[in-house]
Amino acid sequence: MSCSICILGAGVGGLSAAIRLAAKGKSITVIEKNECVGGKLNTWVAPHPNRLNDRGFRFDTGPSLLTLPLVFADLFHAAGADVRDYLPISRLDPVSRFQWADGASFSLRSNSTDLLDEVRQFSPGDVNGFQALLARAEKIWNLSGEMFLTKSPEQALRGDGAFSPLNGLRMLALPFRIGMFTKFSKVIDKHIKNERLRQVFYQYATYSGASPFKAPGTLAVIPHVELAMGGWYVPGGMYAIAQALEKLARSLGVTFLFNSEASQINIDTTGKVRNKILRKVTGVTLKDGSVIASDAVICNADVVYAYNTLIAPEHRPTFNDKRLKQLEPGGSGMCLLLGVEGTYPQLAHHTKFMPADYTSDLRAMFETRSIPDDPCIYVCASTRTDASQAPDGCENIFVLTSAPPLDGTIDWAVAGKQYRDQVVNTLETRFGLTDLSKRIVVERVLTPEFLKQRYNANAGSIYGISSNGMKLAFLRPPNRDRDVKGLFFAGGATHPGGGLPLVALSGKIASELCEEYLSEI
Repeated sequence: MSCSICILGAGVGGLSAAIRLAAKGKSITVIEKNECVGGKLNTWVAPHPNRLNDRGFRFDTGPSLLTLPLVFADLFHAAGADVRDYLPISRLDPVSRFQWADGASFSLRSNSTDLLDEVRQFSPGDVNGFQALLARAEKIWNLSGEMFLTKSPEQALRGDGAFSPLNGLRMLALPFRIGMFTKFSKVIDKHIKNERLRQVFYQYATYSGASPFKAPGTLAVIPHVELAMGGWYVPGGMYAIAQALEKLARSLGVTFLFNSEASQINIDTTGKVRNKILRKVTGVTLKDGSVIASDAVICNADVVYAYNTLIAPEHRPTFNDKRLKQLEPGGSGMCLLLGVEGTYPQLAHHTKFMPADYTSDLRAMFETRSIPDDPCIYVCASTRTDASQAPDGCENIFVLTSAPPLDGTIDWAVAGKQYRDQVVNTLETRFGLTDLSKRIVVERVLTPEFLKQRYNANAGSIYGISSNGMKLAFLRPPNRDRDVKGLFFAGGATHPGGGLPLVALSGKIASELCEEYLSEI
């Protein structure tokens, strides 16, 4: 079996690359180890045990919020399609609500006037600083959004042709202009004085698997993306995004091989030039022994996993074992999928229950690598927006709490149950979800071990490689392999980073580099 391009992994990055290349007439085969598309953007459906004829509980097991929907509009447009024919979306208001145990709350409203009023009521002395923070976030977006997110570093340096010294100078100056050498927390603290309001904005660093006290200040762009451009939900559940991408890909002739896991990316040496070995991709070997020949491979698997498992050490001198160990995994988490009898009207679509000591949660995840004693508890009740997600009179409650990446010190078979009980008890006794433990009729617990086993996530990380520090945030493993011709990467662990829109953009970048390579051979 042969194809022009083999894509390993049917996550959003792989689907994005497949669609763009298939739209250019390329023959594409997507190999997926699991039984469906989506990667970490996935779903779980369970019937109500006492109402089997009713619709069941439906949970998104990955992302619960869509930002930068124009990224997906552009992806569909590249294939000659209109995203509105595939994906209806609705803007959330509030995007999320933050709740403290003493009853204080703060809502991130989608309307700018309402949001400013919310700040004025919560912390009147921070109104001017809040406006200045959002202005700074918008400036970072305007300076760096297109350069860093829609292009690889090599594409940005080239501009529209060969290497451009002017583009190089711009890139050298840009880090200083966008706060790359400043800690994210210091940017927030400079503008916001109220400790709890600071915590609200610190949370944006954790969206990229980083600590606000270690991540670069450039991540201050994230509030602009979410608040100015909107936080969105897909009626029917976020997994509808993956289903729509699969449908579009199939309409373009993309072939999918499910329940098929790669064991090796096949690489041949073609000689030497100036003592440098020349290597080229020839295809992929599957675990059942079958070989798929291809002119190029786009790997949508976790980059660290791919280098460690799919590429022989002699073919990865740049990303050798020592270099891979230096790539700090991003934070992870434990997810509870709880089908609940009755409703909790106090929940917003997204509610974040804040701990008494916010820093203790971060220390546990990034320093002591332990289970937090008092974690921030994120709850998504999509029934607040979409009643179809649970039986009548019920809630589908998705709970996410922080957890460190796997390092062998936590036995999740034991710790997972203890942590689950701790979280449910906290929601019951401190935050008013009365009788939660008694109302649960459907339940599933997803730990970092699950993420590692199902998605080959390095160290069970949700976010791939962390953004703790400038090097990890902006110098991730590149979309084009430096040692092997015809090998490209897409996904959250490569450039430009994690999150639905960035992963989709990684597929765009990988497809462009791949198409360029194929035009030269």
